[in-house]
Amino acid sequence: MWMSFVRECCGALGLTLLTGAIFGIGEFLRRRGILSPEQSRKLLHIGGCGSALLFPVLFRSHWSVLVICGGFFMLIFRLSRHGQLHAVDDVKRRSYGGLLHPLALYLCFLLAMFYRCFAFYEIAILVLALSDTAAALVGERYGRFRYRVDGEDYRSLEGSFFFFLVTYALVHHILLLVVGMAPLEASVLAFMIGVLVTLFESVSLGGADNVAIPIGVMAILIKNAHPDLRVMTYQIVCLAAALVVVCIPMRLLRVMQGSGRVVTALLVYLASGLHSPWWGVMTVAGAVAIHYSKTLRLAEVRTVFALAALPFLVVMGFNLAEKLAGWSNLWVSTPVYALSLVISFISVRAYEKR
Repeated sequence: MWMSFVRECCGALGLTLLTGAIFGIGEFLRRRGILSPEQSRKLLHIGGCGSALLFPVLFRSHWSVLVICGGFFMLIFRLSRHGQLHAVDDVKRRSYGGLLHPLALYLCFLLAMFYRCFAFYEIAILVLALSDTAAALVGERYGRFRYRVDGEDYRSLEGSFFFFLVTYALVHHILLLVVGMAPLEASVLAFMIGVLVTLFESVSLGGADNVAIPIGVMAILIKNAHPDLRVMTYQIVCLAAALVVVCIPMRLLRVMQGSGRVVTALLVYLASGLHSPWWGVMTVAGAVAIHYSKTLRLAEVRTVFALAALPFLVVMGFNLAEKLAGWSNLWVSTPVYALSLVISFISVRAYEKR
């Protein structure tokens, strides 16, 4: 017991010093003008993820990880509040990614401990480190075809394409070579993860991709820990159908902006693919009804995100109940999901009227 405690403390101290050194180097290079704001930010991003890859090696308790991640959260918050962390805060867009990053690392480690799936944890952290960085740097250097996410926040098709390529390659090779998954299952699962996480990244605002990417990867991998080709094919078909059925008609009817349509399509996919097609129908009907009621600013993707938050949590909650306890009852869950759509509309409308 005593030796375990000493080992955890030594690991925490060593990892804190390592991560602090990475932060110091990034801040020095940024203040000297050697790195651009995006480059210094991604240096710290990769460095933080690199340190997080050592969590399963150094720690046996999630409390140690909570202390480290909580400490860096407070440090980043304090320095950013006083404008002293140039390596993170010099980007033009408003972002909370620096604060969300340690939170995401802890949540991923917690999931890995609960499900005993540390290989999935490593995949999620590598995707966050390398795919997100590749997308940002390729988009900054070579991005020509840009699309608007919200306000002044733009992404590039080149960046999103490289995000998908890097994610697919990472997930496929690790599942194949480390986890020992069959080649066809590994390829299909990597493709599904690449598409879904790329869509999440393409519409994330304010650094939310630092949470959406790793948690999304972990959730998909855990759900498909014992892959079934028929189930994965059904999921891919549901996603394609949701994108076609939602995005094309909404585009023709001029319902929402492009990013808002993608968020709606993702919620439709999660609702119909994980539970019932009727949930997807309710989601589409609710989105169209809200648009024509003209009571909310649906041109802003932040509003669409706010509307989708509670239904998303309901979908994931019922999915978790089914996976952990084997409980599933559409006669109960369907009215609850419908109620979550109504509550979201009423809450967001009341907020916007303030």
